[in-house]
Amino acid sequence: MLTSLIDEGLICLDLAARDKQGLFVELAAQLKKSGKIADQDSFVRDLWARENLGNTGFEQGVALPHAKSEVVMAPAIVIGISRQGIDYGAEDGLPSRLFFMIASPTGAANHHIEVLAELSTKLLEPDFIPRMQSATSKAEVLSLLSATGGAKAAPSPVSRASQVSAPEPQGRSIKGQLNTLKQHLLFGTSHMIPFIVAGGVLLSLSVMMSGKGAVPEAGVLKDMADMGIAGLTLFTAVLGGYIAYSMADKPGLAPGMIGSWIAVQQFHTGFLGAILVGFIAGLIVNQLKRIKLPDSMSSLGSIFIYPLIGTFLVCGIVMWVIGAPIAAMMDGMNHWLSSMAGSGKVMLGAILGGMTAFDMGGPVNKVATLFAQTQVNTQPWLMGGVGIAICVPPLGMALATLLSPKRYKKEEREAGKAAAIMGMIGISEGAIPFAAADPVRVIPAIVAGGIVGNITGFMMHSINHAPWGGWIVLPVVEGKMGYILGTVLGALTTALIVNLLKKPVTEEEEVATPDGGYDVIEAEGEAEVLAITACPSGVAHTFLAAKSLQKAAAKAGIKLKVETQGANGIINRITPKDVANARCVILAHDVAIKNRERFNSIEIIDVKTKDAIHNPDGLLARTLASSKVA
Repeated sequence: MLTSLIDEGLICLDLAARDKQGLFVELAAQLKKSGKIADQDSFVRDLWARENLGNTGFEQGVALPHAKSEVVMAPAIVIGISRQGIDYGAEDGLPSRLFFMIASPTGAANHHIEVLAELSTKLLEPDFIPRMQSATSKAEVLSLLSATGGAKAAPSPVSRASQVSAPEPQGRSIKGQLNTLKQHLLFGTSHMIPFIVAGGVLLSLSVMMSGKGAVPEAGVLKDMADMGIAGLTLFTAVLGGYIAYSMADKPGLAPGMIGSWIAVQQFHTGFLGAILVGFIAGLIVNQLKRIKLPDSMSSLGSIFIYPLIGTFLVCGIVMWVIGAPIAAMMDGMNHWLSSMAGSGKVMLGAILGGMTAFDMGGPVNKVATLFAQTQVNTQPWLMGGVGIAICVPPLGMALATLLSPKRYKKEEREAGKAAAIMGMIGISEGAIPFAAADPVRVIPAIVAGGIVGNITGFMMHSINHAPWGGWIVLPVVEGKMGYILGTVLGALTTALIVNLLKKPVTEEEEVATPDGGYDVIEAEGEAEVLAITACPSGVAHTFLAAKSLQKAAAKAGIKLKVETQGANGIINRITPKDVANARCVILAHDVAIKNRERFNSIEIIDVKTKDAIHNPDGLLARTLASSKVA
């Protein structure tokens, strides 16, 4: 990733600057010359604004000045080497000689955090710093940055936390752009999941306790159902809003949410429409932010101008451009499905099953389910198949996480448990977190499962007298064995296909060191030693300390779990179960630790981040000594 943001035009082998201001101006000029920033003076001001939060100078002559700025046109890193050294204010009091200046657009998520996390790994490699400081050619600098020392490049703790982190910068290749879009999508999905889980489970419980295979119409159970429906209604707005937020920062949130709400509520586009609107909103707001505002209005940009104009433009596109064609397409689909009513059971079962599973409660699903539900009194055999197809997507994905857990992240495995409950109660939306995160693999698998399940129900003459799906309706189903068999076959089909298409997540979660690979512990209750790292800016020292401790722990054979409290929030959070099973915790921090009281029951080793960076082996040795004393 580092080399994708650097070229020879962004490397200065002999800086002329003699002080910090001169350094900022000289390196910013390189960025301006390369077309990475629109205004040099504005970017220098943003650098100083960041520097005032905490000095970015480190020991061993390294400094990492960085800033998110509205004048940055594309993420970039400019490298400078000072032969005489510059008084940068480093903690060791020595001159700084090697500078990595990171420029990140305000509308492109936390690129500087991602880059700083990766630089943390490079700076800990033996001889990297002195070799960079003595480099005599730009090609040599690029070679040192791209070298892996025989180890596989590893994602940082930030980039692996897709539920809260934003995307890494990618190259200009199609593959890189698609990967960036996927990460924006994952960012939106991670915020959507709690709404689906809370809403789906509440609705499921209300239907299950009513015992009627339908939404309760009165009493406390109706209130519970309304709570669940609210969650399942809001999740599309959250999905679209946070996709736009990932792309364009906070100014994209309102256009994404409001546009998605209108698309889903007025034009019935479902979650797929919310995804599309989220990307449109992010793109529009990013373009708006390229417009230079007068200095007197710049403070209003993010909180007033961009959200207001962005919301108007996004909603206008939804209402006046894409809304009517989508509505016409849905109407045409209704007429087409009605014309297929006289075809054979296999053909009709395949059509209804595929449509029901396709978008899990979205417009295509609604067309198919309403077609069967409106005929439940005259042709209940239609709901016999459709009721199966309704529950196959969530049950299939839940089964997939059980059959091959290594292909799913921890949050997806947890979502699988909720999906199983929703599937049994007939709520298709339980599969949406999986489909939204990986539509190319998940949607074909659930469509295939829906087809298999629906056809099985039709061919085994299952009859469902309730306008609902899942096993909650079994009391009013005739041909129960066929209904159950159809569900099992459909779910199994989905699970096998999706697991065949997906790669194990562990391939992307491995972290390597020059001394060999080690796993970053994320699971609960496995670590014998805990650690938290935190610094004023929540970036460089935080990640350097975390990396140092993880590498030393791997070398010593100690199971260590590290929580970072930084600019991207709390990553790899330590839980009560972790504390119960650990013997001590290392608090390596330069600012107050959040929720420190969690560790009152175990020994605390309290140090500065620089202690963890420079003496991780000694800190871990203290944890071993404490265990012997205990």
